[in-house]
Amino acid sequence: MEFDADGLPLPHAPHPGIAAVLSVLIPGLGQVYCGRLLAGGVWFVATSLAYWAILVPGFLAHALCVVFAYQNAREWTRYQALRTGSHESL
Repeated sequence: MEFDADGLPLPHAPHPGIAAVLSVLIPGLGQVYCGRLLAGGVWFVATSLAYWAILVPGFLAHALCVVFAYQNAREWTRYQALRTGSHESL
């Protein structure tokens, strides 16, 4: 460990690999590890908003896909029943 002129330990240089892994685990944590608290907070908030913006429309689109698939299958079944003259599946 290295010390400055006052005998206090010098802060160690952050390892890029550790910073990257920390940012993978929690967005912005790698910046905090490097001593950049504000940048870490900004990255955390920005990434959280981006996930929210993408996941909410993603879940909505997925739900609509399921609903439309159900409706298309139901319409296909009705069409086949009318075509074959079988009204049991209506």
